[in-house]
Amino acid sequence: MDPSTLFFANVLLLSIFAITFLAISFQVSPRGHWQSWAAANALLAAALLCFALDAHVPVLAAYLLPNSLLLLGFGFHLRAARQIAQLPCSLSSLLAPSAAYLVLAAAAFMLSNYALAYIASNVIFTIVSIATISAYASGPFRGLLSPVGLILAFFFLGTEGVLRTVHGLVSGGPQGPGMIADMILDIHLMCALVFVTLTGAFTLALSFELVARRNEEAARRDPLTGAFNRREFQARLESILDGTNREDFGLIHFDLDHFKQVNDRFGHVAGDEALVRICSEIRAHLRQDDCFARLGGEEFAVLLPCVSRNVACKVADRLREHISSLRFDFAPEDFRLTASAGVYHGDGKDLASADLLKTVDKGLYQSKKAGRNRVTIADAA
Repeated sequence: MDPSTLFFANVLLLSIFAITFLAISFQVSPRGHWQSWAAANALLAAALLCFALDAHVPVLAAYLLPNSLLLLGFGFHLRAARQIAQLPCSLSSLLAPSAAYLVLAAAAFMLSNYALAYIASNVIFTIVSIATISAYASGPFRGLLSPVGLILAFFFLGTEGVLRTVHGLVSGGPQGPGMIADMILDIHLMCALVFVTLTGAFTLALSFELVARRNEEAARRDPLTGAFNRREFQARLESILDGTNREDFGLIHFDLDHFKQVNDRFGHVAGDEALVRICSEIRAHLRQDDCFARLGGEEFAVLLPCVSRNVACKVADRLREHISSLRFDFAPEDFRLTASAGVYHGDGKDLASADLLKTVDKGLYQSKKAGRNRVTIADAA
């Protein structure tokens, strides 16, 4: 395939992806990473056009423009990855690669040494590729398949950058900014075509995977408080009961005492605020593997896998104390909300989930009968 055809194929694909991502950004939220992907593809297309036309532009522009646009495009790729991962992505980090190249390329022009610009651009390409790989390998992307494709694409790009750097150091690189139509150019353009195809396809796939993950997570959560919902709690409880390796676990069922007075005195908005605040406080004092769920209204449950009886009781009492210590902006200083709880501890052998919930429910009502704001251990009969 001749270079002009490869240039055209790359520019066409990049333009299609840029327009597609920009159009999607107007329809979805958050849209920042879509706009970054659109900008990345548009800048890469512009860079390739500059490379194709470099024989028709002033020498200084041929030194500075194509690679600076290319690096700015890859900077937007890095920005998109960090935006999705919710990592810091300042304007300075976006502009740094192309700015560094402009300084070095200007020096190369003054020294009439294009090899310096060639080596500098490839070293910076490699660094940006490694940074992008690091972003796609971070925690928010774990468990997804599409980031693997993007990591491979940027690994491919970074490897080519290393090879070109070695080529520049060993052979002195090209003697001028003009493109030489040879087999090496064909290989570079073919590699670019593979990279463009991979990143375009896998960025679209990644977005669909993220939407699916968000929908799946939303189906497991209470929309007001962010705690798990009854369905998720029931599934986790049954998973423990159905497990082959039984270990003792704790189950806490608690209810906010006289919560109706919050809605009656301060309004339903205040009631929602109180529930959100209480749930946030509870989640902050639980382990990652614990399951905290809102079962309905002001009724909550906590599933504590692999704990001793003493620890389960301490956790229940500590949560009760944290709730009673909270102050609320909508209420007087002396206003307190308290909670009553029932606790089950054991391995759940020969018990169905409904039996366990009935058992722990008895402990909860014993706490209420005994004066509220207390924890009662419930033993399965």
